[in-house]
Amino acid sequence: MEQCMNVNGREYQFAATYDGDAQYNVQVLSGDKLITMFKVSADSEGDVLKAAKARFQADVELGNINV
Repeated sequence: MEQCMNVNGREYQFAATYDGDAQYNVQVLSGDKLITMFKVSADSEGDVLKAAKARFQADVELGNINV
């Protein structure tokens, strides 16, 4: 599943795939550039991208990811 989302005023493409171990692999892209990859777990498929956005936004705000 994929979705464009706004984080801190910039658009990012979030792509998530199920890894078969109750977690989802997430890639965050800006245009063609891969910004980061991480795993998230969620109670339902509908919550995956919300969890991914929250994780990415926290990493940006904490300075763990420079964009």
